[in-house]
Amino acid sequence: MGARKDLSVSYSRLTQVEVEAFCMEWGIGLKYNPFAPGCDKSIDQGPSGSIALYWHHFEFSNLRHPFSIFVLNVLEYY
Repeated sequence: MGARKDLSVSYSRLTQVEVEAFCMEWGIGLKYNPFAPGCDKSIDQGPSGSIALYWHHFEFSNLRHPFSIFVLNVLEYY
């Protein structure tokens, strides 16, 4: 469970423009209101009801939208 403890020290460096460009490239609609957290916010401090994702997972783990129930359960756990 070491990775779960590391979430509080992982910070985003993406701008809002980069997040929106990423979503357009990977077919994730802007209707989901994707946003770049502030550079002072860790990934575990997202607003309630949101899902925090690392963009690397799409490229390296073949993560695709729409997400399966299994993937959503894993994301909710972490």
